[in-house]
Amino acid sequence: MKLSARDSDAFIRAPGNAAAALIYGTDAGQVRQRAAALAESWLGKNADPMARAEFTPEKLAEQPGLLADELAAMSLMCPKRVVMLREADDASLEAIQEAVSLRARENFLILYVTESLAAGSKLRLWAEKSADVGAIACYKDEGTGLEQFIRDTLRGYGLRANTEVLRLLANQLSGDRQIILNELEKLSLYLDEEAEEVTMEDVIASVGENNDKSFDELNYAVASGDVVALCRLSDRLLMEGNVGLLLVRSVMRYIAKLEALAMKRAEGVGADAAIEGLRPPVFFKAKPILKAHSQRWGVDACAQALAQLQLLELDSKRHADEAPTRMAHGLMEVAGLAGAFKRAA
Repeated sequence: MKLSARDSDAFIRAPGNAAAALIYGTDAGQVRQRAAALAESWLGKNADPMARAEFTPEKLAEQPGLLADELAAMSLMCPKRVVMLREADDASLEAIQEAVSLRARENFLILYVTESLAAGSKLRLWAEKSADVGAIACYKDEGTGLEQFIRDTLRGYGLRANTEVLRLLANQLSGDRQIILNELEKLSLYLDEEAEEVTMEDVIASVGENNDKSFDELNYAVASGDVVALCRLSDRLLMEGNVGLLLVRSVMRYIAKLEALAMKRAEGVGADAAIEGLRPPVFFKAKPILKAHSQRWGVDACAQALAQLQLLELDSKRHADEAPTRMAHGLMEVAGLAGAFKRAA
C-alpha cells in the first residue's frame, strides 16, 4: 500500500498487522532512520540484537532460500524478529514474495533502498499494490517542510527558534536527514543547559554547511559544462571521504531529471509546465537553474550521458586508488556532451 507522508509516520509508529515495508528514496539518512525506527516499533526498545537479521541481494543470490528461512523462523529467545534486506532490487522480488508468503506472524520484513525507485520498478509496484506491505518514499526535506522538521527537532531538545533562525538553519542543512539530525544534536550540545532559544550567533558558531549542497553544485557544474568547477568539486568531495560511486549517482539522478524534461519538451510541453510536473516537486529556488540546464540538454545527449556515467560508475569501483583523476576526466567527458550534440545538430 502506498503511504503518504502523514500515513508513513503513523505506520512506522504502529505497523499493526502488516507483514513488510519498503522504504526507499534519495534521502539516504531518512531511509535508514525510518528503517531503524520501524524495527524498534516492531521489536520494542532495547530488544535483543539477535532479534534482528540483515542481508544484501548478493547474499540472497548465493542462498536463494535464506530470506524465506529467516522470515519463517521462530525463536524461544526472541518473541518477535525483524529481517532487513539492504538495497533490495527487482531481481530479489521473487525471493521476497516467497518469504512474505511463508513468514511467521511474529516476524517482520523491512526492505530499504537508499535511492529513488522508478514508477515502473517491479519491487515498488508490488509493495504499493500489496495490502499488507507499506511503501514509504523518503525524499529530501525542503522549504517549509524542512523548517517544520527543524522546529520539531529543536522542540525535542527543549529549544525554540524564530523564523529567521529557522530559515538560516534550513539553508545550511538542506539535504540528508541524518546529517540534519546530527547537526541539530551538535547545536543542542553547544548551547548552555539553561538556554531556551537558538540565536543566529549560535547557528553560525556551531553548524556547518551540509556537503549535500556540494553534490548539487557538482550536478550543476556538469550540466552547465563548467569544467573548472566540476574538477574542483569532485576533488573536494572525494577528499572529504565520499566514494566515487556517490558522485556518479548524484550526477546520474540529475541527468535523468533533465532527460525526463527533454522528453516532455519533445512532446510539445513547455519548460515551465514540464518542471511543475516533476515528482518529487522541485524546490522553487532550483527551478531557474533546472530550466536553464534543460535548454542545453536534449534526449540524445542525456541518453549518452547516462550510458557514460554507468561506465564511470564501474570505473570508480575498479580504480578507487586513482579516483580523483579518473573521476574528473570522466565527468568532463559527460559535461561536454550537451554542446557536442548541439553542434552536431
